Amino acid sequence: MATVSNPNAAVVAKSGIGPTTYIYAVATGTITVAAACDSITTTYGGTIAAVEGVANGNHVAVQGGAGGAEAVSGISLVATFGA
Repeated sequence: MATVSNPNAAVVAKSGIGPTTYIYAVATGTITVAAACDSITTTYGGTIAAVEGVANGNHVAVQGGAGGAEAVSGISLVATFGA
């Protein structure tokens, strides 16, 4: 989460939930959300933190891992939050 050390300070970007967090969108015409989650966890070492749903374009929040799952057809990186 973003943190502010005092009311007069600037906002500092952080994920606030541990290691680097990745947000991926899944194109279900190419890959199922289940297969995308399997690839993210087994190939890229991420931990699934949340799944928006199983419809086309829904998002998967991933904590940790090497990143790079966007190399899989149908998985697009939307945002990265540094640790």
